[in-house]
Amino acid sequence: MDLIAQLTQEHQDYVFKLSTLAEVIEGIRVNGRGDYFIDAMDKLLKPLTVELDDHARREEDFLFPRLLERAPDSPVPVMIEEHAEIREKSASFGRWYPLWREGDESAYQHWADAALDLRGKFSTHMQKENLILFPLARRVLRADEIRQLMTVDDR
Repeated sequence: MDLIAQLTQEHQDYVFKLSTLAEVIEGIRVNGRGDYFIDAMDKLLKPLTVELDDHARREEDFLFPRLLERAPDSPVPVMIEEHAEIREKSASFGRWYPLWREGDESAYQHWADAALDLRGKFSTHMQKENLILFPLARRVLRADEIRQLMTVDDR
C-alpha cells in the first residue's frame, strides 16, 4: 500500500472516530459523566491528538513537498493552513479533556467545543484531500514516485 492509499484509509478511520466522539459528547450532555463515556473518550484522546498530528506530518513531510514541485498552483498551501487549524483544535481538546476527566466541570464546554470544531474542520479538510489533492497527486507524480511514498509500516 502506498502512502496515498494509507492516508485515504486513515481518513475513513478518523471519520468513524470523530462520529463516535460526537455521539459520546451528546451522551455526556444528556446523561452526565459515566464510566462508559469516560472509557470511550480515553480511547479517542490519543488517536485524535498525537496520532492525528502524526498523520498530518506524514502528508507535510512526504506528499506535500513533491506536489508543490510538480503542481506549484496546487491547494497544498491551503491544506497546510488547515492542518494548523486542525492542530489547534486537537491541542485544545487534548488540553481540556484531561482536566474535565479529573473533575474540573468547567473544562467540559472547552473540550467539547474544541472536539466538535475538530470534527467539522477535519471532515471538510479530509474531503478536499480525498477528492482533490490525492487524485492530483496520482496525476502529477510518476508511478515510481508514488511507490516511493511508502507507508510508515513499510519503512
